[in-house]
Amino acid sequence: MRKRLSGFIRRPSNHEISSIASSLYMSLTEEETNDLSILINNTLNEIDQLDDMDTNINAIKFFERDPGYRPTIEEDPFNVFIRKCKVKGRSYGLLTGKSIGLKDNIRLAGIPMTNGSRLIPGFVPTVDAVVAERLLEEGGTIIGKLNMDSFGMGGTSETSDFGIPLNPHDPECSAGGSSGGSAAAVAASEVDIALGVDEGGSARIPASWCGVISIKPTHGLVPSFGITYLDHTLDFVCPTAATVEDTALTLEAIAGEDEKDPQWFRGLANKAKYTDAKHENIKGLKIALIKESTEWSESEDDVNNAVIKTLNEFKNKGAKIKTISLPWWKNSSPILHGILSHSASYMVESDLEGYSRGGACDPNWQEAFGKARRAGSNGFPTLLKVWMVLGKYLRQEYCSIYFSKAQNARLEITRMMNSVFKDIDVLISPTTPMKATKITSETKEGSWDGRGKIEMNRNTCPTNLTGHPAMSLPCGFGKNGLPIGIQIMGKKWDEYTLFKLAYSLAGDEKFSNNKKI
Repeated sequence: MRKRLSGFIRRPSNHEISSIASSLYMSLTEEETNDLSILINNTLNEIDQLDDMDTNINAIKFFERDPGYRPTIEEDPFNVFIRKCKVKGRSYGLLTGKSIGLKDNIRLAGIPMTNGSRLIPGFVPTVDAVVAERLLEEGGTIIGKLNMDSFGMGGTSETSDFGIPLNPHDPECSAGGSSGGSAAAVAASEVDIALGVDEGGSARIPASWCGVISIKPTHGLVPSFGITYLDHTLDFVCPTAATVEDTALTLEAIAGEDEKDPQWFRGLANKAKYTDAKHENIKGLKIALIKESTEWSESEDDVNNAVIKTLNEFKNKGAKIKTISLPWWKNSSPILHGILSHSASYMVESDLEGYSRGGACDPNWQEAFGKARRAGSNGFPTLLKVWMVLGKYLRQEYCSIYFSKAQNARLEITRMMNSVFKDIDVLISPTTPMKATKITSETKEGSWDGRGKIEMNRNTCPTNLTGHPAMSLPCGFGKNGLPIGIQIMGKKWDEYTLFKLAYSLAGDEKFSNNKKI
């Protein structure tokens, strides 16, 4: 290899150094700027050497890949696909014969990825997300990338630049968000299994509104490398399916630690054979309904009634039921916003890889996003713009103390949640306080105009903060025939108990046989 005199990084001029220093509240003399320039150049001589190192982090294992196409409305009446494709895995495994869709913020090498946005047209990943690779290793066939809120910013999928995914139970209603296409694709039987990504309820909300199942695992159980990150402590990849069996099989396939995972957590990922839970009963299981979860201003009576009816079913099968009060439950949303207003904006400033993290990074995606951002595009969804501007403001004017206050409050509610599980096996709430809301856009185009709302995450965001597992199960139908979801939450690493409860409610059958309440 020929030795280069210098690397690819352009050296900053003294004027640039002085300007950057000024933005960091430093006032440099000309002599100090010259001295700093020498030290910066010496450091860049070291950093330049990274361009000569092998930084390939994910060799592709499966090569039968058809990049596919954008389907027509006749082929995709619920608009669940951003792209139909076909990537085949092994001929055997846990998921042999299963068709799978990925939320379109999960990387699949050779297949364009949009994040529900036209901000970076034509971006094609060169790596597979860990979860995508594991699905293929277990015999699954990935047949599509699924519609979503633009960059995951919203709870109704109405901000998608590819039109709104429609709820198969009522096309005039939202499929939920931000993983609306994932839940709707399962509900419409377009795929057997879908993966969503959940930072405050983005997989469980659509599952509830579309009448399917989704589980947000314990933080650290499922590697997140290869998704579009929002916050490494809040990002969760979530299996979504129509049956408990398919949900359990998918979690078995994708769970377990991986060296590329950027998440920080203590200890090894404690996975289990979740499908074995079908052979157990729930006699003696201690279950508690969270009183505050039924008392939001948005709470609907038919939703609460369906949850209570399901609790009685658990009781009839031998579980011990009670209601408890958790006053801190209603503090979760301020805590989530306090963290995300800082961390999401900082994630954007890192060009969506993040700092102070473990695992591997994807420089190709980082560069594609970074160039689009620096081009001055106005393509960011409104909620992300709010966090970008607000985060900068709070860091600059208030020394980031509101992040610290939120983080300390988060630690406290996590401690209190762990304390609850000393005496309780499973906590219960409605997944969302309300059923699916009407689509607000007459044109079904992804502009703001009041869309991107997230008040449906009242009961889902607490476990994103604490890291406990939470599953949404269909528990009946309400007014206008719309599905209702019940959320079951457990101890960290105890997804097995949640599956035991889920199997007791549905067995191996689809929930579509539920009677309307």
